[in-house]
Amino acid sequence: MSVQVFVAANAREGLARIRRVLGDDAVVLSTRPHPQGVELLASAYGDLAVQAVGEAPDAAGSSRILAELSRLRGMLQNQLAGFAWGAARRRDPARVAVMQTLFAAGFGSALARTLAARLPRGLDADAAQRWLRQVLIRNLPLQPREADLLALGGRYALVGSTGSGKTTALAKLAARAVDVHGATQVALVAADAYRIGAAAQLTVYADLLGVSLHVAENPARLASLLPQLASRKLVLIDTAGFAPSDPRTRESQALDGLGVRRLAVIAASQQGAAIEQAMTRFGEGAAACILTKLDEAPQPGAALDSLIRHRLPLAYLSGGQRVPEDLHVPNAGYLVDRALKGGQLATPYALDAEDWPLFAGVEAERAAHRNEHPKSTLKGMKA
Repeated sequence: MSVQVFVAANAREGLARIRRVLGDDAVVLSTRPHPQGVELLASAYGDLAVQAVGEAPDAAGSSRILAELSRLRGMLQNQLAGFAWGAARRRDPARVAVMQTLFAAGFGSALARTLAARLPRGLDADAAQRWLRQVLIRNLPLQPREADLLALGGRYALVGSTGSGKTTALAKLAARAVDVHGATQVALVAADAYRIGAAAQLTVYADLLGVSLHVAENPARLASLLPQLASRKLVLIDTAGFAPSDPRTRESQALDGLGVRRLAVIAASQQGAAIEQAMTRFGEGAAACILTKLDEAPQPGAALDSLIRHRLPLAYLSGGQRVPEDLHVPNAGYLVDRALKGGQLATPYALDAEDWPLFAGVEAERAAHRNEHPKSTLKGMKA
């Protein structure tokens, strides 16, 4: 084992020196007082791993030691991140307040850290919050008014997770389209062959609206049906809902070859992780997004965060069961204000002042993992 001795004025300076010399994976084996401050014994993590492999008779004991060292390292990282959070709060309170606002509202750490890093210097707390609101509004991608899907017409398939509200959203779109184009110019297609009663539910809506309903029990039937509906101004297709991890979700990508544009239906009431999975699976290659169940989402920040990072334009908002009243064209200012207001809710899940240092430690560990395994970027953000 290659152990090195480091002497520094304090522990923080010593740890910084250890990282510079041995890397971020260095393991501190011991510390003790020194006339010049503190003495630290440290070794590169790789050296410990090599020794563990070479010492076969005591392999189990070495593994336990490595596990314990890894645990202690994580605890130390969390503590240092908590100290850094407190120092940053004293040094730059406006920047820390921006991050706290975003975290409390349900936004993710990647977006929060990016925006906090771009906060202009010299702003007081109120000015920083106004800046944050405007940046979120500018970066929330909305479908342009002149590119309204209902007015332009075409063939659209609603895709999304089970229970995301696709069928109800389709009925609302159809009702609006009847007002724009007339009932004879709108057609509905039931392409959900998995859910019992899916076609029957659409039949009720079609009868109420006076539009035609067609059933496509498989992709081949849908491919032969679409040419028959070429004269219709708008064709809306209701697809089967699956969990994002279900391999059958890939079936929806075959719609692109039929000239059908996909609309990703995302329920704002889901947890952030579920929204991210749905956005990754159903949002890729989609023409736009419909955000549903907004009335059931006290904190829609996670949904807005995902839209901003994936740059998927938001076409419509849906909240409630009324057809077509509960369908709206999105307003960025309203959505951002609602998301930020959600961060002020008094719930058992809201962090207290003493919780933030611990939260900072957990976020630092997650950030380190993301840096090792990057998945997404935030290029193109408008500050």
